[in-house]
Amino acid sequence: MRCCPAHLDIFLHRCVVDRSHRSLRLLGIITALLGCVPLINCDIAQAEELRVAFWNVENLFDQYVDKRVPTSDVFLPEHVQEKLEKDATIIRQLDADIVGLMEVENRGLLRELCEKHLADMGYRYFELSEETDDRGIDVAIISRRPFLSYSFEVPDFYRGVLVSRFSIDGEPLYVIVNHWKSRFEGGEDLRMSCARVVSELVNHQIPVYEGKPVPIIIGGDLNDDDTDASVVYLEQHDMTNTLKSIPFKERWTLPYNNLDKQRVEYNGFDHIFINPQLQDQAGIEWDSSSVVRPEIMTHERRLYGTSYTWPDDDDRDHIGYSDHYPVMTTIRLPQAK
Repeated sequence: MRCCPAHLDIFLHRCVVDRSHRSLRLLGIITALLGCVPLINCDIAQAEELRVAFWNVENLFDQYVDKRVPTSDVFLPEHVQEKLEKDATIIRQLDADIVGLMEVENRGLLRELCEKHLADMGYRYFELSEETDDRGIDVAIISRRPFLSYSFEVPDFYRGVLVSRFSIDGEPLYVIVNHWKSRFEGGEDLRMSCARVVSELVNHQIPVYEGKPVPIIIGGDLNDDDTDASVVYLEQHDMTNTLKSIPFKERWTLPYNNLDKQRVEYNGFDHIFINPQLQDQAGIEWDSSSVVRPEIMTHERRLYGTSYTWPDDDDRDHIGYSDHYPVMTTIRLPQAK
Protein backbone atom coordinates (compact mmCIF):
# COMPACT_ATOMS: atom_id res chain seq x y z
CA MET A 1 0.00 0.00 0.00
CA ARG A 2 1.27 3.45 -0.90
CA CYS A 3 0.03 6.57 0.86
CA CYS A 4 0.97 10.14 1.52
CA PRO A 5 2.46 11.98 4.53
CA ALA A 6 -0.32 14.10 5.98
CA HIS A 7 1.72 16.94 7.42
CA LEU A 8 2.06 18.56 3.97
CA ASP A 9 -0.40 21.44 3.71
CA ILE A 10 -1.72 20.25 0.37
CA PHE A 11 -3.65 17.40 1.96
CA LEU A 12 -6.19 19.61 3.70
CA HIS A 13 -9.16 20.24 1.41
CA ARG A 14 -12.60 21.61 2.13
CA CYS A 15 -15.92 20.77 0.55
CA VAL A 16 -19.61 21.11 1.31
CA VAL A 17 -21.54 17.87 1.86
CA ASP A 18 -24.25 17.77 -0.79
CA ARG A 19 -26.64 14.81 -0.77
CA SER A 20 -27.29 15.12 -4.50
CA HIS A 21 -23.59 14.81 -5.35
CA ARG A 22 -22.34 12.83 -2.37
CA SER A 23 -20.20 10.34 -4.27
CA LEU A 24 -18.80 12.79 -6.81
CA ARG A 25 -17.71 15.26 -4.14
CA LEU A 26 -15.63 12.79 -2.16
CA LEU A 27 -14.40 10.92 -5.21
CA GLY A 28 -13.26 14.18 -6.78
CA ILE A 29 -11.27 15.18 -3.72
CA ILE A 30 -9.48 11.85 -3.34
CA THR A 31 -8.86 11.47 -7.07
CA ALA A 32 -7.36 14.95 -7.19
CA LEU A 33 -5.15 14.19 -4.23
CA LEU A 34 -3.88 10.91 -5.61
CA GLY A 35 -3.53 12.29 -9.11
CA CYS A 36 -1.51 15.41 -8.44
CA VAL A 37 0.68 14.52 -5.47
CA PRO A 38 3.66 12.16 -5.67
CA LEU A 39 3.09 9.08 -3.54
CA ILE A 40 5.71 7.56 -1.30
CA ASN A 41 6.16 4.09 0.03
CA CYS A 42 5.08 3.89 3.67
CA ASP A 43 5.08 0.30 4.86
CA ILE A 44 4.12 0.07 8.54
CA ALA A 45 5.46 -2.55 10.92
CA GLN A 46 2.79 -5.06 11.90
CA ALA A 47 1.10 -4.51 15.25
CA GLU A 48 -1.53 -6.36 17.25
CA GLU A 49 -3.68 -3.35 18.12
CA LEU A 50 -4.28 0.28 17.27
CA ARG A 51 -5.06 2.88 19.93
CA VAL A 52 -7.02 5.98 18.93
CA ALA A 53 -7.55 8.85 21.41
CA PHE A 54 -9.48 12.11 21.34
CA TRP A 55 -8.73 15.05 23.61
CA ASN A 56 -9.88 18.65 23.93
CA VAL A 57 -6.63 20.22 25.15
CA GLU A 58 -8.31 23.53 26.12
CA ASN A 59 -6.83 26.74 24.75
CA LEU A 60 -3.53 25.77 23.13
CA PHE A 61 -2.59 29.27 21.94
CA ASP A 62 0.71 30.87 20.99
CA GLN A 63 2.17 34.27 21.92
CA TYR A 64 1.27 36.02 18.66
CA VAL A 65 -1.78 38.00 17.59
CA ASP A 66 -3.45 36.06 14.79
CA LYS A 67 -4.38 38.55 12.07
CA ARG A 68 -6.76 35.96 10.64
CA VAL A 69 -8.58 35.73 13.99
CA PRO A 70 -7.85 38.96 15.92
CA THR A 71 -10.17 37.93 18.77
CA SER A 72 -8.15 34.81 19.60
CA ASP A 73 -6.29 34.63 22.92
CA VAL A 74 -2.58 35.38 23.27
CA PHE A 75 -0.29 33.66 25.80
CA LEU A 76 3.01 34.78 27.29
CA PRO A 77 5.93 32.87 25.69
CA GLU A 78 6.69 31.03 28.93
CA HIS A 79 3.03 30.03 29.25
CA VAL A 80 3.05 28.65 25.70
CA GLN A 81 5.95 26.35 26.54
CA GLU A 82 4.36 25.30 29.83
CA LYS A 83 1.10 24.47 28.05
CA LEU A 84 2.86 22.52 25.30
CA GLU A 85 4.82 20.49 27.85
CA LYS A 86 1.72 19.73 29.89
CA ASP A 87 -0.22 18.63 26.82
CA ALA A 88 2.74 16.50 25.74
CA THR A 89 2.86 14.86 29.18
CA ILE A 90 -0.72 13.64 28.86
CA ILE A 91 -0.29 12.53 25.24
CA ARG A 92 2.76 10.53 26.32
CA GLN A 93 0.69 8.78 28.97
CA LEU A 94 -2.02 7.99 26.44
CA ASP A 95 0.60 6.48 24.11
CA ALA A 96 -2.03 6.28 21.36
CA ASP A 97 -1.13 5.65 17.73
CA ILE A 98 -3.57 8.30 16.53
CA VAL A 99 -4.77 11.32 18.54
CA GLY A 100 -7.55 13.69 17.53
CA LEU A 101 -7.12 17.08 19.20
CA MET A 102 -9.48 20.01 19.78
CA GLU A 103 -8.73 23.68 20.61
CA VAL A 104 -5.36 23.99 18.88
CA GLU A 105 -4.78 27.49 17.49
CA ASN A 106 -2.60 26.78 14.46
CA ARG A 107 -0.39 24.37 12.56
CA GLY A 108 2.80 25.94 13.92
CA LEU A 109 1.85 24.98 17.48
CA LEU A 110 0.90 21.51 16.33
CA ARG A 111 4.25 21.08 14.61
CA GLU A 112 6.12 22.26 17.71
CA LEU A 113 4.13 19.87 19.88
CA CYS A 114 5.01 16.90 17.67
CA GLU A 115 8.56 17.75 16.64
CA LYS A 116 9.88 19.26 19.88
CA HIS A 117 7.83 18.08 22.83
CA LEU A 118 6.91 14.65 21.44
CA ALA A 119 9.96 14.09 19.26
CA ASP A 120 10.58 10.55 20.49
CA MET A 121 6.94 9.42 20.30
CA GLY A 122 6.80 8.86 16.55
CA TYR A 123 4.11 11.42 15.65
CA ARG A 124 5.60 12.17 12.24
CA TYR A 125 2.27 12.89 10.60
CA PHE A 126 -0.07 15.69 11.59
CA GLU A 127 -2.72 17.99 10.19
CA LEU A 128 -4.87 20.87 11.40
CA SER A 129 -8.03 22.26 9.88
CA GLU A 130 -7.68 26.06 9.69
CA GLU A 131 -11.13 27.42 10.50
CA THR A 132 -12.85 30.78 11.06
CA ASP A 133 -13.71 30.25 14.73
CA ASP A 134 -13.63 33.68 16.42
CA ARG A 135 -11.54 32.18 19.25
CA GLY A 136 -9.06 30.68 16.79
CA ILE A 137 -9.49 27.11 18.04
CA ASP A 138 -9.22 24.32 15.49
CA VAL A 139 -9.37 20.54 15.28
CA ALA A 140 -6.23 18.55 14.50
CA ILE A 141 -4.87 15.03 14.27
CA ILE A 142 -1.43 13.58 15.01
CA SER A 143 -0.38 10.07 14.08
CA ARG A 144 2.39 7.51 13.91
CA ARG A 145 0.85 6.27 10.68
CA PRO A 146 0.56 8.23 7.43
CA PHE A 147 -2.87 9.34 6.28
CA LEU A 148 -4.86 11.49 3.89
CA SER A 149 -6.88 14.27 5.51
CA TYR A 150 -9.61 16.66 4.42
CA SER A 151 -12.16 18.87 6.15
CA PHE A 152 -15.88 18.90 5.38
CA GLU A 153 -17.86 22.06 6.06
CA VAL A 154 -20.91 22.10 8.29
CA PRO A 155 -23.65 24.45 7.02
CA ASP A 156 -23.75 27.76 8.94
CA PHE A 157 -20.98 26.62 11.33
CA TYR A 158 -17.43 27.95 11.45
CA ARG A 159 -15.76 24.62 12.24
CA GLY A 160 -15.64 21.63 9.94
CA VAL A 161 -15.42 17.88 10.44
CA LEU A 162 -11.87 16.58 9.95
CA VAL A 163 -11.81 13.24 8.12
CA SER A 164 -8.63 11.15 7.84
CA ARG A 165 -8.09 7.97 5.82
CA PHE A 166 -5.55 5.40 7.01
CA SER A 167 -4.40 2.15 5.43
CA ILE A 168 -4.29 -0.88 7.72
CA ASP A 169 -2.83 -3.94 6.01
CA GLY A 170 -3.99 -2.52 2.70
CA GLU A 171 -7.54 -1.83 3.87
CA PRO A 172 -9.00 1.62 4.69
CA LEU A 173 -9.78 2.86 8.18
CA TYR A 174 -11.32 6.30 8.65
CA VAL A 175 -11.04 8.52 11.73
CA ILE A 176 -13.39 11.52 12.00
CA VAL A 177 -12.40 14.24 14.49
CA ASN A 178 -15.17 16.53 15.78
CA HIS A 179 -15.55 19.64 17.90
CA TRP A 180 -19.18 20.64 17.76
CA LYS A 181 -20.75 23.97 18.72
CA SER A 182 -20.43 24.90 22.38
CA ARG A 183 -23.46 25.34 24.62
CA PHE A 184 -22.87 29.08 24.83
CA GLU A 185 -26.09 30.69 23.57
CA GLY A 186 -27.63 27.29 22.95
CA GLY A 187 -26.29 25.92 19.67
CA GLU A 188 -28.56 22.85 19.53
CA ASP A 189 -29.35 23.40 15.84
CA LEU A 190 -25.66 23.61 14.91
CA ARG A 191 -24.78 20.49 16.87
CA MET A 192 -27.55 18.70 15.02
CA SER A 193 -26.12 20.00 11.73
CA CYS A 194 -22.77 18.50 12.70
CA ALA A 195 -24.46 15.17 13.44
CA ARG A 196 -26.16 15.17 10.04
CA VAL A 197 -22.87 15.85 8.24
CA VAL A 198 -21.17 13.01 10.14
CA SER A 199 -24.02 10.64 9.29
CA GLU A 200 -23.86 11.64 5.63
CA LEU A 201 -20.13 10.91 5.57
CA VAL A 202 -20.32 7.62 7.46
CA ASN A 203 -23.38 6.17 5.76
CA HIS A 204 -23.10 7.57 2.24
CA GLN A 205 -20.05 9.51 1.07
CA ILE A 206 -17.28 7.27 2.38
CA PRO A 207 -18.91 3.92 1.41
CA VAL A 208 -19.72 5.25 -2.07
CA TYR A 209 -16.13 6.38 -2.60
CA GLU A 210 -14.64 3.13 -1.27
CA GLY A 211 -17.14 1.00 -3.16
CA LYS A 212 -18.14 -0.76 0.06
CA PRO A 213 -18.74 -0.01 3.76
CA VAL A 214 -15.43 0.36 5.63
CA PRO A 215 -14.43 0.73 9.32
CA ILE A 216 -14.92 4.25 10.70
CA ILE A 217 -14.16 5.73 14.13
CA ILE A 218 -15.95 8.96 15.06
CA GLY A 219 -14.82 10.90 18.12
CA GLY A 220 -14.23 14.20 19.83
CA ASP A 221 -15.93 16.88 21.90
CA LEU A 222 -19.57 16.93 20.78
CA ASN A 223 -20.70 19.32 23.55
CA ASP A 224 -23.72 17.08 24.16
CA ASP A 225 -24.43 14.19 26.51
CA ASP A 226 -25.63 10.69 25.61
CA THR A 227 -29.29 11.64 25.94
CA ASP A 228 -29.13 14.82 23.84
CA ALA A 229 -30.67 14.91 20.38
CA SER A 230 -27.47 15.21 18.33
CA VAL A 231 -25.81 12.23 20.03
CA VAL A 232 -28.99 10.14 19.83
CA TYR A 233 -29.12 11.01 16.10
CA LEU A 234 -25.79 9.27 15.53
CA GLU A 235 -27.06 6.16 17.31
CA GLN A 236 -30.23 6.23 15.23
CA HIS A 237 -28.07 6.24 12.10
CA ASP A 238 -26.16 3.03 12.71
CA MET A 239 -23.30 4.30 14.87
CA THR A 240 -22.53 2.70 18.23
CA ASN A 241 -21.71 4.88 21.24
CA THR A 242 -18.83 2.82 22.68
CA LEU A 243 -18.66 4.69 26.00
CA LYS A 244 -22.37 4.55 26.77
CA SER A 245 -22.22 1.23 28.62
CA ILE A 246 -19.67 2.59 31.12
CA PRO A 247 -21.19 3.71 34.47
CA PHE A 248 -21.55 7.48 34.40
CA LYS A 249 -19.26 7.99 37.41
CA GLU A 250 -16.52 6.56 35.17
CA ARG A 251 -17.93 8.01 31.95
CA TRP A 252 -17.98 11.77 32.55
CA THR A 253 -15.21 13.87 30.98
CA LEU A 254 -16.02 17.46 31.95
CA PRO A 255 -17.21 19.00 35.25
CA TYR A 256 -19.18 22.25 35.22
CA ASN A 257 -19.69 24.67 38.07
CA ASN A 258 -23.28 25.81 37.56
CA LEU A 259 -23.25 29.12 39.43
CA ASP A 260 -26.92 29.81 38.70
CA LYS A 261 -28.02 26.58 40.37
CA GLN A 262 -25.16 26.54 42.89
CA ARG A 263 -24.14 22.99 42.06
CA VAL A 264 -21.54 20.95 40.16
CA GLU A 265 -22.69 19.07 37.08
CA TYR A 266 -20.75 16.33 35.30
CA ASN A 267 -20.98 15.98 31.53
CA GLY A 268 -19.94 13.24 29.13
CA PHE A 269 -19.35 15.53 26.14
CA ASP A 270 -16.42 13.54 24.74
CA HIS A 271 -17.49 10.53 22.70
CA ILE A 272 -16.23 7.65 20.59
CA PHE A 273 -18.58 6.10 18.04
CA ILE A 274 -17.93 3.23 15.64
CA ASN A 275 -19.83 1.93 12.63
CA PRO A 276 -20.91 -1.71 12.11
CA GLN A 277 -17.75 -2.58 10.15
CA LEU A 278 -15.79 -2.43 13.43
CA GLN A 279 -18.13 -4.96 15.05
CA ASP A 280 -18.46 -7.73 12.48
CA GLN A 281 -15.50 -9.81 13.75
CA ALA A 282 -13.90 -9.77 10.32
CA GLY A 283 -10.73 -7.78 9.74
CA ILE A 284 -10.22 -4.70 11.92
CA GLU A 285 -12.38 -4.97 15.05
CA TRP A 286 -13.24 -2.72 18.00
CA ASP A 287 -12.01 -4.01 21.36
CA SER A 288 -12.71 -1.44 24.10
CA SER A 289 -13.12 2.26 24.94
CA SER A 290 -12.47 4.24 28.11
CA VAL A 291 -12.19 7.66 29.70
CA VAL A 292 -8.59 8.31 30.74
CA ARG A 293 -8.07 10.33 33.93
CA PRO A 294 -4.33 10.79 34.45
CA GLU A 295 -3.50 11.33 38.10
CA ILE A 296 -1.13 14.15 37.21
CA MET A 297 -3.99 16.28 35.81
CA THR A 298 -6.51 15.48 38.56
CA HIS A 299 -7.13 17.24 41.85
CA GLU A 300 -9.93 17.78 44.34
CA ARG A 301 -11.91 21.04 44.26
CA ARG A 302 -14.16 21.98 47.14
CA LEU A 303 -17.41 23.66 46.15
CA TYR A 304 -20.71 24.09 48.00
CA GLY A 305 -19.36 22.21 51.00
CA THR A 306 -18.43 19.11 48.96
CA SER A 307 -15.15 17.85 47.49
CA TYR A 308 -15.24 17.06 43.74
CA THR A 309 -12.80 15.32 41.41
CA TRP A 310 -11.65 17.95 38.92
CA PRO A 311 -9.26 18.13 35.96
CA ASP A 312 -6.46 20.67 36.32
CA ASP A 313 -7.75 23.32 33.90
CA ASP A 314 -6.74 26.90 33.09
CA ASP A 315 -7.64 29.41 35.79
CA ARG A 316 -6.59 33.05 35.60
CA ASP A 317 -2.77 32.96 35.48
CA HIS A 318 -2.60 29.22 36.11
CA ILE A 319 -1.79 27.17 33.02
CA GLY A 320 -3.50 23.83 33.45
CA TYR A 321 -3.70 20.66 31.43
CA SER A 322 -7.32 20.85 30.26
CA ASP A 323 -10.89 21.03 31.50
CA HIS A 324 -11.61 17.79 29.59
CA TYR A 325 -10.34 14.28 30.20
CA PRO A 326 -9.23 12.31 27.11
CA VAL A 327 -11.12 9.32 25.74
CA MET A 328 -9.49 6.37 24.00
CA THR A 329 -10.45 3.29 22.04
CA THR A 330 -8.48 0.16 21.14
CA ILE A 331 -8.88 -1.61 17.81
CA ARG A 332 -7.70 -5.18 17.25
CA LEU A 333 -5.86 -5.67 13.97
CA PRO A 334 -6.34 -8.78 11.82
CA GLN A 335 -3.00 -10.48 12.54
CA ALA A 336 -3.73 -10.45 16.28
CA LYS A 337 -6.68 -12.87 15.96
